[in-house]
Amino acid sequence: PILFFTYDLEHYRDELRGFYFDFEAEAPGPMCMTSDELIDALRDVGSVSAQYEHRYEAFREKFCPWDDGGAAARAVDWLLQQ
Repeated sequence: PILFFTYDLEHYRDELRGFYFDFEAEAPGPMCMTSDELIDALRDVGSVSAQYEHRYEAFREKFCPWDDGGAAARAVDWLLQQ
């Protein structure tokens, strides 16, 4: 699961630098604005993970389509063939 501690979301988004995509619509986990919200999410991380499963998958497909867990093995195989 991914939990976002976004206590400074408005400042970051509106004043500091912004985002390259609609973070609030596409974040693959909850945006916790307060420490209490973050603690609550951590206490029930299994439920939070299940709740955001589809958004996590959509995020992974959009931004990390080649991350399949086998990159290191492919790199070692390539090195050993040299």
